[in-house]
Amino acid sequence: MSKTMPPDTDRSVPFLRRSLAAGISTVALFCLTGVACTGQLGNSDGSSAGDLIDPVTGQPTAQDCSVVRTSPSVLRRLSRLEYQLTLQDLFQLDAPPVVDSIPEDTGQGGFRTIAALQNVSDQHLRAYLSTAEALGQELMADGARRASVLGCEPEAADCLERFVQRFGKLAYRRPLSTEEVSDLVARASEVAADRADAFRFAIEALLTSPSFLFRIEVGASGSETSPLSPLELASRLSFTLWGRSPSAELLSRAEAGELDTQEGLLAVAEEMVEDERTPRFYTAFFKQWLTFEQLRAPADPDASTPALLEDMITESELVLDEHAFTPGVDFFDALTANHTYVTPALAKFYGLDAPGDGVTRVEFPADHHRANTGLLTHASLISAKNDGDLIAVRGQWLRAAFLCEKIYIPAGLLEELESELSGLSYLEVLEKRNTQSGCAGCHARIDPLGVGFAQYDKQGRYDGSIGIDEFGIEPRFEGAANESFDSLAALAAELRRSPDLAACVAEKLFTYTQGREPATEDRCAIDAAAESFAQDGNRFRSFLTAIVRSPAFRLRRAPE
Repeated sequence: MSKTMPPDTDRSVPFLRRSLAAGISTVALFCLTGVACTGQLGNSDGSSAGDLIDPVTGQPTAQDCSVVRTSPSVLRRLSRLEYQLTLQDLFQLDAPPVVDSIPEDTGQGGFRTIAALQNVSDQHLRAYLSTAEALGQELMADGARRASVLGCEPEAADCLERFVQRFGKLAYRRPLSTEEVSDLVARASEVAADRADAFRFAIEALLTSPSFLFRIEVGASGSETSPLSPLELASRLSFTLWGRSPSAELLSRAEAGELDTQEGLLAVAEEMVEDERTPRFYTAFFKQWLTFEQLRAPADPDASTPALLEDMITESELVLDEHAFTPGVDFFDALTANHTYVTPALAKFYGLDAPGDGVTRVEFPADHHRANTGLLTHASLISAKNDGDLIAVRGQWLRAAFLCEKIYIPAGLLEELESELSGLSYLEVLEKRNTQSGCAGCHARIDPLGVGFAQYDKQGRYDGSIGIDEFGIEPRFEGAANESFDSLAALAAELRRSPDLAACVAEKLFTYTQGREPATEDRCAIDAAAESFAQDGNRFRSFLTAIVRSPAFRLRRAPE
């Protein structure tokens, strides 16, 4: 063995303090001194990925799926991405506008769509106003686009009113009332410096209104659980599949009754998932689900340049897009794919023969360390995103991302750990946390997975001189049909066969599209999506249509 110790082995306690202080509490998991790490794997009781938990009893609950249920709705502000994509459509832009002044959405579990975390600060309001002002000025200065967006000549007597009605309906996802139109037209005409300024004022007023910034659903009736109105349903459909406000065509189809039946709604949804706007929106889902939105620059600037980090992200985007949206392709083949997409710089990083310029599809030789490992050896996914222990981080990431298992550290554990770990080497820490009761229960599920990646450094670069046996942990996938694995290709194949994989992906999609963690009432919809996915040959599009097919998709339940 040419190496006897992995990097950073002589600073266990300082590393742990920094990791936990940084909020990496779900991955450190040094559960010692008999303090249980509350091994909450999958759900709060360790149930499987598909199980959902009764909030009162804390136990998995059986659901009668013949009774349609949905958890309470929440008022959702447009995410920054939804805001961008909606503005792109409203102003007929070739690309989404830059909105860097708008604060990034707060993430939870990787996702930036959680409604409960979406506040509106002073910074948001200033950014919304300045963005609307800039887009309005650009529009009025662009003759061709102005004519298309306004739909009339600005100097025409009724053009402003017609614009407010048409543009406002697209922005609010509903027709404006007569009072709303007349009030806005009167105010714009009163305060504007000239005719063009009146249109700019109207744009700024519309795009800073709560009716635009929030996805408002009140339902078609006043009952606690109510069907959505046709336009509300069109809005939910468009945000779910395209991540943006519904188009004028979709609103018209809703008003014509095309979404009134389950069959009609599904037919429209199946059309929409074939549109290029769907993969554009779900690229963000893949990044948030698998945590490769942003990669951490290495301490050594020679190790990875910003351009190489972007190449790593592009690689994963292309592989996921190919397996998600190529007709007839099994989505889970991305886990065991024997090819990828690289630039010359990324090929060199992976130890491959350099392809031609640009991005090239390459097959891995049979003896290459990445052969048949698919996503599991993408540098964008397995590179260090923080200062955490790579073995624990990678094992926890795999279980959280693909099996929806969650593990928590009890409060106050850090202080107890410091005395226990003081003076121990990294290998001694590994041994202790995998043998001592109160800790081994969690680490037995995490470390034997993470150690399978031990030959990949913090940047995701392979080093075959590292011997996995040096760590004293046998690579193992606890809970799998074949638990032991001797390569990441074998691990990838076993993960692909996991019965919990489809249910977990369905849960991740639910969280991303519905803006909340699933509750007990949502279990039937998630199970149905996973079943539909399997029956359709694991086609990713079937996941999306299954979300829409759920009877709960048509309902709005008032929050308590």
